[in-house]
Amino acid sequence: MPVLKPTASTGDVIAAAKTVRELGMASVCVAPANVKMARQHTDRVCSVIGFPHGNTLPADKMQEAINACENGARELDVVVNYGRLLEGACGNEEDPEPDWLGLELVMDVAKNYGARVKAILETCYLSPEEIAFACQLCVLVGVDWVKTSTGFGPGGATPEAVKIIVKAVQKKAQVKAAGGIKTYADACRYLDLGCTRLGVGAAGYEGLLP
Repeated sequence: MPVLKPTASTGDVIAAAKTVRELGMASVCVAPANVKMARQHTDRVCSVIGFPHGNTLPADKMQEAINACENGARELDVVVNYGRLLEGACGNEEDPEPDWLGLELVMDVAKNYGARVKAILETCYLSPEEIAFACQLCVLVGVDWVKTSTGFGPGGATPEAVKIIVKAVQKKAQVKAAGGIKTYADACRYLDLGCTRLGVGAAGYEGLLP
């Protein structure tokens, strides 16, 4: 359950954390500043890293991950620098701070703390070829999940994007669909396509019940 709007209050974070605990949901996903607060109410806390655009420096992503884990996060949702990805610079030797180094550094932190990592691609901006390429890099780095969307882009998950991700990761990583999943039928569709996690906001959760 995400609580990521910049206007999210202390009460919003606490209420979502309690809902996750009471309903047995996978995690409450919060901004780094709210990890410690959420952790007081559930041990299922996820922190976003490099959110929402992914265009922070690799060293900053690493430090953000360290802080999140030390404050109790069990999962880290890292936004890849999709701006770099769009211009073909990810992994380019001419780029002095290749973005994929940031994901590798976060993975190192996660391993040290026993946390799991989701890489967020923001697929609404990417071509099918770019999605597949990004997935290959994610698998190479060793992420636990590839996730479609932040919820802050102009579009969320689509069946087309999820199919590409599922095929590209070849079961070497799990897949999470997020954004625009509002009904039980939506949820079933993405699970049938191979997703093991769904990102669902509090407002849409009731609509997912059969």
